[in-house]
Amino acid sequence: MKSVGLHTIPVAQIYFGTRLRQVSADHAALLAANIAEVGRLRSPIEVRKTRTADQYMLIAGGHRLRAVQSLGWAEIDAFVFEMTDDEARLAEIDENLIRHELNPLDRAVFLAERKELYLRLHPETAAGTAGAEAKHGRANDIMSFAADTAERCGLTERSIQRAVKIAVGLKPGARARIAGTWLAAKQGELLALTRASESEQHKALDLLLATPAQAKTVEAALKMVRGVVETAKSEDDAAFEKLVKAWLRASGPVRRRFLDEVINTQNLMDGAPARPVAA
Repeated sequence: MKSVGLHTIPVAQIYFGTRLRQVSADHAALLAANIAEVGRLRSPIEVRKTRTADQYMLIAGGHRLRAVQSLGWAEIDAFVFEMTDDEARLAEIDENLIRHELNPLDRAVFLAERKELYLRLHPETAAGTAGAEAKHGRANDIMSFAADTAERCGLTERSIQRAVKIAVGLKPGARARIAGTWLAAKQGELLALTRASESEQHKALDLLLATPAQAKTVEAALKMVRGVVETAKSEDDAAFEKLVKAWLRASGPVRRRFLDEVINTQNLMDGAPARPVAA
């Protein structure tokens, strides 16, 4: 990738191409109002030169470009780069990840594609190759996909690994059904669904996305799909579970007070003197 610098270029010469994330008309309208008010673009867009003379392909700044188009601007400030298709796609993904505006499902899809692009651009970081380099003491210059993404996009390596697991574990058909629904914003539910087969995923979604919903969680839906019959809990069992959950949520001082109370109650029952209760 080579930077050509900051230029003012004709808006008519910039093409959107195939974007991973569509431009929101509402967001573009809000940006247009703001740009019209301040009279300038706060941040230049990013484009790359194409093989056709005087044409550019958008990398980052789709909403900004759409906003100035609606305002009738003839020109726009843009950072211009020379890069491959894979490098341009990677830059587009990184811009969206850095902005932290993606729901868990979209973030998973973006990160999974980023991993594929990263491994194509950096084949030396593949698991087998990196392991061989480490044996020969040459691994210092090799950064893993997760570490590189964490550094560039401000995400933790663990969150990146979970997101990729969601994208890989959800079957394409199931992923398409989830997009735009309440499930797309529930990372824990998405992870739970990855542990099911393709058939189970679709049957669970039939229950979760029905109107009205026939199951409120993926766990409940999968139990129904698998024919798991839960026996009704006794009042004692339910009370015990509630007590255990309260204990696990309690702080150290609260737990000590509780234990003192239990001991004092037992002492009174046994006729022994009470002990001081911890503050």
